[in-house]
Amino acid sequence: MVYLVELESSYNTTTESNKYYQSATALQIRLETSQMIENIEMFLRGAIIVVEQDEKTGKIKTRRVNRGQAKANDLGIQSILNWIQLILNPQVVQGNFPVDSPSHSTMYEEYIYNVRVDLTSMIVINCYNWKIIDEDIEMIIDSIMNAIEPFMTRLIDNKERESYVDTIKHVENNSVKEGKGSNMSILGQS
Repeated sequence: MVYLVELESSYNTTTESNKYYQSATALQIRLETSQMIENIEMFLRGAIIVVEQDEKTGKIKTRRVNRGQAKANDLGIQSILNWIQLILNPQVVQGNFPVDSPSHSTMYEEYIYNVRVDLTSMIVINCYNWKIIDEDIEMIIDSIMNAIEPFMTRLIDNKERESYVDTIKHVENNSVKEGKGSNMSILGQS
C-alpha cells in the first residue's frame, strides 16, 4: 500500500522601492554633478548650449554659442572649474555634517564660510591673470556659492547616505507544508 500526501505550496514575494529612488538611474542623477559644473562653465563663458538637427544627415548635435562676454579667460575658467570639481562631486556629497540642534549644523556653516573665503581669495589673487574685471568678481563668487550651498546641505545629519540604505529591498518567502494524507492504493491494490 502506498500513501499519497497532498502538499500545499505557497510562494510570496515582496519588492519595496525607496520613495526617493525608483531606479538606479534616479540614484545616478542624484549623484551626478557634471550638469551643475557645465552650467557654471556656461555662465563663466557667457555661453549657452544649443541643440540642433543637422540638415544633411538629420543627426542631432549640440554646440556652444557665445551669448555674452566671458567672465574670465580660458585659464581662469579652467582653474575655477577644477576647483569646483573638488567640491561638487559624488564622493564629497556622501560625507556628514553633524547637527548641533534642530536644523543647524555648525560644521556646515564653517565649511560654507571657508569655501567662500577660499573661492574669493583664489579669484581676487588671480583676477588680473585670468582677465576677470573687478565688477564681475562678486557676481562670480555669489553665483558659484549659490550652487555649492544647497548642494552641500545634503551632507547635514548624514541624510544623503541614509537615503541610499533602502534603495531597493526584495524579500522572498517559500513554504511547503503537508496537507491531508490519504490512503490510496496504486493499481487497485490495497
